[in-house]
Amino acid sequence: MQYLSVTPDLIKSLKKIVGDIQVIMDAESLEKYAQDETPGYHALPDIVVKPDCTDDVASILALANENRIPVTPRSGGTCLSAGAVPIHGGIVLSFERMNRIKEIDTSNLMVVVEPGVITEQLDKALAEHGLFFPPDPVSLDSCMIGGNIAECAGGPRAMKYGVTKQYILGLEIVLADGTIQRYGGKLLKNVTGYNIIDLLIGSEGTLAIITEATLRVLRRPEVIVDLLVPFESVDQAVGFAIDVLKQGLTPACIEFMEGDVYRMVAQYLDKKLPFDKADAHIIVEVDGHDKDAVKQLYDRIGDIALKYGALDVLVGESITERERIWEPRKNASDALKTIEKPIAREDLVVPKDRIPELISKIKQCTQKYQVHMYAFGHLGDGNIHADIGIPKGMDLPTQDVDALRSEIYRITIDLGGAITAEHGIGLSKIKFLELALKNDQIELMHNIKRLFDPRNILNPGKIFHL
Repeated sequence: MQYLSVTPDLIKSLKKIVGDIQVIMDAESLEKYAQDETPGYHALPDIVVKPDCTDDVASILALANENRIPVTPRSGGTCLSAGAVPIHGGIVLSFERMNRIKEIDTSNLMVVVEPGVITEQLDKALAEHGLFFPPDPVSLDSCMIGGNIAECAGGPRAMKYGVTKQYILGLEIVLADGTIQRYGGKLLKNVTGYNIIDLLIGSEGTLAIITEATLRVLRRPEVIVDLLVPFESVDQAVGFAIDVLKQGLTPACIEFMEGDVYRMVAQYLDKKLPFDKADAHIIVEVDGHDKDAVKQLYDRIGDIALKYGALDVLVGESITERERIWEPRKNASDALKTIEKPIAREDLVVPKDRIPELISKIKQCTQKYQVHMYAFGHLGDGNIHADIGIPKGMDLPTQDVDALRSEIYRITIDLGGAITAEHGIGLSKIKFLELALKNDQIELMHNIKRLFDPRNILNPGKIFHL
């Protein structure tokens, strides 16, 4: 696909839409929008435009479509598949100004938001009304709702509460030619025609631009207790998690840190962490509205843990205790970036009982390339983050990184899994998509993309090449 250049006349038109100060062109500022959290991907946009409302977005897209200029939508820039990297230059459409919580509807338990609302800020606003929005990516202090929808984000609580798609009831969108459309609304049931909303969720900004979302929210749990459960082996930890779920118990999350991750975080934090010799650490969060019921639940979970050989069950009831339990998990990514050089950040998903085999086989694979694998993630739903690092100052040739990732994906698929659970394909996994999908499946997706975006201006170069 051939794209045209951003011209002085186009810049003048964009400034007329959003104002001079909201059009960014200096090299130093553009650098901020050249990458996201994915290691190894960088591309400067020609220009950054910051709309303030849906009409701004519609006018910008109409101009871009007419002039065949690629548009890369960007929310918080926390993507881990290079989905926000403007690989073809053009316009980065930044939603940092569209950050309004338009309505908190306590009667219908719904909220209406713009895409630039930071997830944690939404949580704080909802807390004042005794409500919460369950999807909780670990980056919730900086990720935005628009990006959560674009990637169908999950997080630790997904095991009990589900992922973003379970909470999206309505969307306002702008198509590639600037047409504004609305789907759904404050409706819990709606089968009027095809489910366009579900098609757009997880589409990574390649089909349309989301400018407003109506979200379902829940009553906030009044009691939250966290458990830290160390095990000598990953097999014991997985057996414990499976047994908890088989017995019909419903913790909010079962998070996992393999021993190497835990010890790396201890080094990063420069502190002694409990049971740092253990090879698997589990965080179980239990929540509810009745203190006694919550205690009964975590007592039963603790008993199961001890049956599977847990070294201890540490209970955190106060905010301070709970923050101490979560500190290693929330610092895992930063620890890797500080202590080693990340070369790949994978989010794999397999049936829960295949996790020990997945981790074992990937470790064997990474040893061949003399790199390190750090496994952590959402044990309760089979989603394991496998971050690959090498010592700082070292490099691994691109072809070796690609060969390593290809092996990791084949291992995952052979175990009945998928190559991405919540980070998306983006730019970083395009070359591996054919490992996971058949050609006719990919072609069907191509056709959907062409229907929504005939000139291929919306986040081009993501999910697949056209």
